[in-house]
Amino acid sequence: MNARLNAWYRVPEMWLVLALLGGMVIGSLALVVTAYRHTDELPTTPQAIASPLPPSAPTRPADEATP
Repeated sequence: MNARLNAWYRVPEMWLVLALLGGMVIGSLALVVTAYRHTDELPTTPQAIASPLPPSAPTRPADEATP
């Protein structure tokens, strides 16, 4: 009989736990939707940027007179 009086839905802390879990699920889904809608724009550079890595292909001189 005591177990019937202390059913899970009669304990206030369980409603708090359910509310917090529901809030986390809703917040996670909202974060996923927001991230999906706002994609990152890829930055473009008008010129080649300096890189510490060697070029993947050898560069040709600007003209025939350049050694």
